[in-house]
Amino acid sequence: MNNITLYPELTDYIYQYCDNFKTPDERLAGKTILYKTEITNARMKAFLIGKGWYSDAENIKEMMAEGYGHFKKKVAERIFFTHQKELNLNLCPKCSKITRTPWAKQCRFCFHNWH
Repeated sequence: MNNITLYPELTDYIYQYCDNFKTPDERLAGKTILYKTEITNARMKAFLIGKGWYSDAENIKEMMAEGYGHFKKKVAERIFFTHQKELNLNLCPKCSKITRTPWAKQCRFCFHNWH
């Protein structure tokens, strides 16, 4: 995995499937950014905070300041560059690109099939 560079599909894969490498604040910010548009009243907000799915903390707001896409990219980059040797990526045996899921057995790029 020495010559892998980060590209959009790999960023999405890492963000979605490498949750165990996210910090607690990154997990909370990810949930907060998703639920932010769902909050319709104070009671709903209190419920989400009570469940640990939402936060008004300044550090969480700073992480989300530039939007979901930027947040996702920053988290994936940190995980990739910090834990690159530990990541169990499902790469195509033919072209070495990332698959859609950790269980996929067909490449989305070269369509190689290893079923």
